Amino acid sequence: MTAFYNSDVSVAPRVWSKDERNFQVAFVVFSGLTVLAGTVAIIGTGGVASLWLRNPVMWCVTVALCAGVRKLRMPPPWVAATMIVALALSILVGPNQSGVHRWLAVGSVQLNVAALVMPSAILLADRGIRMHEQQRYAVAALGMAAMLAWQPDISQLMALIAAAVVWAVAQRRYRSLRWIVPVALVTLLISVGRPDPLDSVPHVEGIFHLAAEVSPILAFCGGACLLLTSLSPLVLANDVNKRPAAAGLAAYFLVSGFAYLYGAFPVPLAGYGISFILGWLIGATALVMK
Repeated sequence: MTAFYNSDVSVAPRVWSKDERNFQVAFVVFSGLTVLAGTVAIIGTGGVASLWLRNPVMWCVTVALCAGVRKLRMPPPWVAATMIVALALSILVGPNQSGVHRWLAVGSVQLNVAALVMPSAILLADRGIRMHEQQRYAVAALGMAAMLAWQPDISQLMALIAAAVVWAVAQRRYRSLRWIVPVALVTLLISVGRPDPLDSVPHVEGIFHLAAEVSPILAFCGGACLLLTSLSPLVLANDVNKRPAAAGLAAYFLVSGFAYLYGAFPVPLAGYGISFILGWLIGATALVMK
């Protein structure tokens, strides 16, 4: 995610409110513990280093990166356009796995584009609609929903829909539901009609089952930390300006994080894969940017 320095040198350094500081601490602590639970589960069930090492290393690197950029300005809303292009490219030219196009290859690493960009895209769309009254950002969200339905990626689609509905309610833009609900129904029907052919992978979708094999306590603690990570944006609910974005982001985290309960979907943070780590941490950082 791109950030920009404030060119006005007279502006005082960024000072976070108590709620913003509490959110940052809660998100870092609980996301780190979620990653740790998944790492211990893979190690405890005999996973090789190439399976368990990548997540904690990427979490540490991303936390360090976000600590540096969180004092910068939030990118302009039009940056969401580049995210839509990346999502489209994943469909058009991304690696093909059993007919599913969900990734972009960066060297030997395949990134799940939706998981990477969706949290930031939600916040950018909120800023574009709420602060600049630019309805084209709502159209951008529709484009993302259509692409998620076509991939198919029903877990990310449902998370996006949940974020849109909760955002509209938190913003009291009830008229927005007149287009959110029909679009949600149409895209869900398209996605259901294109079932995901990929098989479940134990250290991705079944990570909490592996954790339970090591210890039921580990599985419970991992799930609890994922839940607390997902809900942590609600710490900012008292901030009228941030409430809609925080509520929408929490809804996205919650539905995306626990999609494994209703299908063979990746478990963010705990399961193997760096895309969710990058996407969730960058999205959380964007929430406290100006």
